Amino acid sequence: MEYVIIQISGKQYFMELNKWYDIDFIRDVKIGDIVVFNKVLLFYKNGMVQLGFPFLININICAEILRQVKNRKIVVLKTKPKKHYTRTQGHRQKFTRIILKNSI
Repeated sequence: MEYVIIQISGKQYFMELNKWYDIDFIRDVKIGDIVVFNKVLLFYKNGMVQLGFPFLININICAEILRQVKNRKIVVLKTKPKKHYTRTQGHRQKFTRIILKNSI
């Protein structure tokens, strides 16, 4: 079993090989592209743990882009009492779905 802890856009993700994850939206990529992450905090493979201070230098993680999708809609409602003011707004956050392929 192989897993890593990666920092992507200021957030830390615990990821395992051949599983998909939803991360923040990555622009200018297409479905099927390979993305390389180099901010690896921890790498575990076959009982051996490598820990970075703060990042591991020689390890890069490859991931394939599966989808570029939007999340569920969130409804934001603003009201001001006694002023007859109500404002409704919806928001759908974009995210990128990736699958971890292998490490270099």
